[in-house]
Amino acid sequence: MPPLAGTLSASPMPAPIAPGDFLDISEYHTPEFHSAVRVSPAGTVTLPMIDEVQLGGLDEQSAARAVEAALVAKGMLLHPQVTVLVTAYAGQDVSVLGEVAHPGVYPYTLHHRLLDLISAASGLAPTAGRLVNIYHRNDPKTPHAVVLDPGATDTSSDHNPELAPGDTIQVSRAGLVYVVGDVIRPGGFPVDPAQGLTVVQALSMAWGPSLNAATGKALLIREQKGGRTMTTLNLKRMLHGQEPDQPVYDRDILYVPDSMAKNMMNRGIESAIQSAIGVTLYGGLVYSQWFLPKSTTTTTPTRPLVRPQPLHPAANGPGIERPQ
Repeated sequence: MPPLAGTLSASPMPAPIAPGDFLDISEYHTPEFHSAVRVSPAGTVTLPMIDEVQLGGLDEQSAARAVEAALVAKGMLLHPQVTVLVTAYAGQDVSVLGEVAHPGVYPYTLHHRLLDLISAASGLAPTAGRLVNIYHRNDPKTPHAVVLDPGATDTSSDHNPELAPGDTIQVSRAGLVYVVGDVIRPGGFPVDPAQGLTVVQALSMAWGPSLNAATGKALLIREQKGGRTMTTLNLKRMLHGQEPDQPVYDRDILYVPDSMAKNMMNRGIESAIQSAIGVTLYGGLVYSQWFLPKSTTTTTPTRPLVRPQPLHPAANGPGIERPQ
């Protein structure tokens, strides 16, 4: 029970009724009283049996009490039970921009927390980061940073705040760090501005250095306002924890060069292994020819084919003598 009570107390308060809003008004005992109306510019609605009722500036519960009072005052019902539901807030929109699937302007409906509006925009884009800036209408120049929960399990107000009409949501883009050179899988890898990334983490995303990499002469290239800066890194000592890891930022380039000595040594080892394999195969072939016993098999001589000769001289045809 205590968690339920805490959840109810922390439920968002709906926005007040304003001109242009669409309302769904019903009374429990009178089905024909049900009406779907729109609030006039004066903040009033016209209902059956009671004509105009002022509902502008009230919330849903207060509007229901006002309609009940009007029914009692007109003598229509003694104990009415009215329900007022705002189905659409006209002119109260929230802009969802940045790295979402479908950026645009979305209506401020009953569910208007941060995750509700991101879901209305079909979710985050693949390039989205965890940092979201919210700009309020009364202070459009001051961003209010919110870090999204990566596991989407914490829906508290810290990660899922309540929004107001006219707010603007800006979903940040995850930066890219480029790992090139003598690594197993070079390429660009995302770096979250809220979580950050280090040199060793970026190297692990590239599956680590190759066998011929010169890990002691890596370069971290960073783009700054004054130009590019290059910092020499000893990845071998970083991987062994002998030097502190360094952070990398958006558009940084980690270059791992090739080691000529390692390359030549590995090629020499490959050549020696191939030569050893060739000598082993040749020695096995010579051994099998000279030292293995030969198989003794008996062959049956075949008789030569003899062409049969005709028995009578006439069989040779006229004018042809049989050779003696």
